[in-house]
Amino acid sequence: MGRFKFGVCEWSMKARGQKLCAIAAKENLDCLQLGVGEEVFAEKGLGSQAVVEEYLKAANQYGLEICSLSPQFVDQYSFTAPGSAQEEQVAVSLVEKTIDLCGVFGCRSFLLPVLGKNGIFDGPSFHRAVEYIKKFSDEAAEKGIETSLEVNLSVERVHNLLDAVDNPSVKIFFDSQNLYAFDGTSMAGYFTALAKWITGVHVKDGVGTLLSGSLLGEGTSGFFKTAQAIKNSSYTGPVIIESVYAKPTVCHMGTEEELLAKDIAVLRDAFA
Repeated sequence: MGRFKFGVCEWSMKARGQKLCAIAAKENLDCLQLGVGEEVFAEKGLGSQAVVEEYLKAANQYGLEICSLSPQFVDQYSFTAPGSAQEEQVAVSLVEKTIDLCGVFGCRSFLLPVLGKNGIFDGPSFHRAVEYIKKFSDEAAEKGIETSLEVNLSVERVHNLLDAVDNPSVKIFFDSQNLYAFDGTSMAGYFTALAKWITGVHVKDGVGTLLSGSLLGEGTSGFFKTAQAIKNSSYTGPVIIESVYAKPTVCHMGTEEELLAKDIAVLRDAFA
């Protein structure tokens, strides 16, 4: 096993279960990151025991690691600034379901998104975020699971958040485009400043504010500079493609499998 584990997010493609694992194995990927959405409440997706068992069986068959899970709610729900108690409860339930499923899959960490609608906007949302991060990270730690925060915050504000949470099992999950699209931040510099706390990496690219709108290296977010910054650091761990191949700016360029193959070739070359 090399220094980095290369993988892809489940939500990058339409394929699921056995088919997604087969695609990942064909491209010699090491791992997958799976998403936990509202469908679990209807016993669908990862709320279905049959789907969970299919992933477990296929991952074992192809020698893949399910490296982490992420709740999928930040465009609709929030626990940092909820519009209602019901909205808050949906967000909380999805996080707790994600932690439980991490135990089933044997994941060493879970991704906790504190961005988008669930971001930190002011003092009250900061304090709510801190309290919930403490709650979730304690629940995860009881299962031996680390908490990785995905945030759109400046380096200083990340330090403030980590200081307030005050838990060494809480780390940062870095994204190679998010903050650039949000405010033009240099992602290479951002990674370098936070490398000590980073425990996972998403890679994607796009032009300007359009997230995942380009294949790797074809956008304006400085993908190659960011890859070099990661290589220059002591980081070792998952580097997970988060391109979305259904985006209209790329979907006409080939099938999802063909586009993933192109991204993987660029990724391996950039990290060689």
